[in-house]
Amino acid sequence: MAFVNEYVPEADIKKYGIEEVDQCYGKSNMRPDWTIDRERDIYLRWMVSGEDEFRNQSDFTFYWKGELIFARLRVTNSKTLGTRAWVNWRLAIMNLPDELQEKKPEIVADLKDALTAYKDCGVYSNLIEHTATFEF
Repeated sequence: MAFVNEYVPEADIKKYGIEEVDQCYGKSNMRPDWTIDRERDIYLRWMVSGEDEFRNQSDFTFYWKGELIFARLRVTNSKTLGTRAWVNWRLAIMNLPDELQEKKPEIVADLKDALTAYKDCGVYSNLIEHTATFEF
């Protein structure tokens, strides 16, 4: 199964502790959404974007097979033409626990897959064609 963008079902809100994570980011009044690969038990959630000189920076939570990982990414270049877009992502920070360091190449590959499916804004995207490139 591949990554899909969807609203988080009620049962999964409890299962993954979504409300607790949202409270940390001040998102408790929003309907939660994610980019998920259920078969591999991996999801990506946009949490917050920077302002002013940091407007190209976004913080994500990346749940990878039982571990919740924080990732800060920067858009270094992008272009949108109607329903087509291209974006280049740079990984700024990823808080990978020591026990997952040896799995880093696999985790990074899965993060790239999730970001590709996420497009420009996950469940809210209206893009038909999207290309993601990476500097990590």
